[in-house]
Amino acid sequence: MYKVDLYIDGQRADLFDNENIEINLSVQNIKDISKVFGDFTNSFSIPASPANNKIFKHYYNVDVFGGFNANLRVDAFIEVNNNLFRAGVLELEGVQVRAGEPYAYNVGFYSNVTSLKDTFGE
Repeated sequence: MYKVDLYIDGQRADLFDNENIEINLSVQNIKDISKVFGDFTNSFSIPASPANNKIFKHYYNVDVFGGFNANLRVDAFIEVNNNLFRAGVLELEGVQVRAGEPYAYNVGFYSNVTSLKDTFGE
């Protein structure tokens, strides 16, 4: 059994016990760097727990002054069994609300290199 931890801006995020984080690993032909992309996840959900609400600055509440800016990606990393697995950025994609209360945040994770072409230019 693997123990998976997600850190967002240096803070450990709470995860659902049964949530799968599917990471798309990319191995391509290095001869054409325009086709070499970094790793990323499919969207996954994390609970709207007190710890996660603090990380996302209660994003679901539009009345919070100076709240979380979902237009910007934030630094994040994933650990497996307390070993660094991937470092990159996290994107907040939305919030699930049930009965007027936040239930979960939908997020996506992208490795630091999204495209080698972006890194090295034309």
